[in-house]
Amino acid sequence: MINDFRKQKLKLQPVTYLSGVQTSASDIPFGYIWSPHLLQLFCVVTICDWGPKIDVVGFCFLDLASNYEPPESLVDWLNAGEKPVYIGFGSLPVQEPGKMTKIIVEAQKITGQRGIINKGWGGLGNCEQPKDYVYLLDNVPHDWLFPQCKAVVHHGGAGTTAAGLRAACPTTIVPFFGDQPFWGERVHARGLGPPPIPVDQFSLEKLVDAIMFMMTPKVKENAVQLAKAMETEDGVSGAVKAFLKHLPPKISPQVTPEPSSFVDFLVAPIRRCFFSPQVTFCAFYVVKERHLWWNIYLYARVHISYPTSY
Repeated sequence: MINDFRKQKLKLQPVTYLSGVQTSASDIPFGYIWSPHLLQLFCVVTICDWGPKIDVVGFCFLDLASNYEPPESLVDWLNAGEKPVYIGFGSLPVQEPGKMTKIIVEAQKITGQRGIINKGWGGLGNCEQPKDYVYLLDNVPHDWLFPQCKAVVHHGGAGTTAAGLRAACPTTIVPFFGDQPFWGERVHARGLGPPPIPVDQFSLEKLVDAIMFMMTPKVKENAVQLAKAMETEDGVSGAVKAFLKHLPPKISPQVTPEPSSFVDFLVAPIRRCFFSPQVTFCAFYVVKERHLWWNIYLYARVHISYPTSY
């Protein structure tokens, strides 16, 4: 698909893993699909120093709620009481799902909150006895569910974080790995939730404290303000504009220099795959008529970076 696009649209030669040009990664523009409002304090001391080749374009969202039909039991349960607190960790594995489920259920009881537990791939939700204040859930589109929740507790994947904040939900992040601790710190720094709880430190006391923290009016106020600010963002358009902004006026011929040593001969293909400005992998979302089109572009001097986890 990439080479078809290069040949038919860009009139370039096809490429392989062994083709390309060696260069410094600092020469490659990056577009980060993050909300600049979420990173506001971070921007002051960091992003403003990144220079003109860095763009923070805003989150991109799938519109899944419009085609989703929830089960009647879920709708009835939601209508039967106050908004719940969502707790789920998606596809991430949980070492002791039974123990974690007991902690979650007990925390809901102590705080007096109704709760939705997303069973996920970790096997949460094996309650000894059904509880009327807890609903066990399979996968549901976040853009449908989160607006009906009072707060959310999750692993801190970038997409899940974005969906919760878009819905004005105070957020507690229980990071497992990768970029998840970063999102947890960002949420806390913006006053949108408590400090993150690393999964190996997850406990009843910490979860109770986190839920109580999210129930404070100031945290909800901050979440509402951020959600309103995010309404002004258009990550799709921002990604496209960033892509177009950095296109060179002319495409220079591709020249592959000869390796200067045997080590260079071995390392050069890997270096070219990751750092070549003329064969850099660029991906961004284009939303049209409520459908998501995943467009992949292999073009000169552009790289759109998407968060590493969901």
